[in-house]
Amino acid sequence: MIGREEARTLAQGWAAAHGGGPDPQVGLHEFDQGYVAWLVPADAGADSAAGAEHPAGPPGSSGSPRIVIDGETGEVSEWPPLPVTVVAQRYATERAADRRFPPDVRHVLEAAGWFPGRDVTAMVDNWSTRWADELSGLVMSAAARTALVEFGGLTFPQFGADGTADAGFPTFVHPVRSGLVTEEARVFIDEYDHQVFPFGGNSDGPSELVVDAEGRFVMLHWAGYRFVDAGVDEALIRLIRGGPFPPLRPGNW
Repeated sequence: MIGREEARTLAQGWAAAHGGGPDPQVGLHEFDQGYVAWLVPADAGADSAAGAEHPAGPPGSSGSPRIVIDGETGEVSEWPPLPVTVVAQRYATERAADRRFPPDVRHVLEAAGWFPGRDVTAMVDNWSTRWADELSGLVMSAAARTALVEFGGLTFPQFGADGTADAGFPTFVHPVRSGLVTEEARVFIDEYDHQVFPFGGNSDGPSELVVDAEGRFVMLHWAGYRFVDAGVDEALIRLIRGGPFPPLRPGNW
């Protein structure tokens, strides 16, 4: 773990290399994932220098960039001149996203328009109203709503069998799109006596993607139902990487 004085030394080294002079003064704000630091101008005065340690940090309009020093690795990353609490929050969000998705999958997600904290609640609410007849009788569980609010409206390519990007079967996230009906979801509910809600579709088949109240995803393929994974993150990783999608059986459902 990186201690406060080690973080200060790293911040001073960064500041010296970026025009802060041989003995730069830096402000330091500690948060759960590390430290936010910034250069304190030489003419800031004693009061400003003392206040540099305050959690509020420098004025948000200051042109001086911020850096984040990771509390585990000591890695230094540069950030825009935003209030330090905002920088800390954004850094924490980025770290969480790194833990959620491997780099190859995250690259595909971001290229498709996803970003940490994405929220399309208004779009999902509009779908519920606009497609009320098509979705009648289908229960949007909390797990389904959470997945749609974060990823709704996006289309993700799939890696081919040889690892080539965009060579497989793409997935779109929309409960009803381009006339896609939800009859397969209703058939599944009748057959398994288990509620699911449409999440989107995959061009293999094509087939519907549904999610149950526990967050388990199933591909309703014409050749047989296939289990995708439990949890939206895990399901997207498999869909983007191209599987495997084992046949749906009591043992994996």
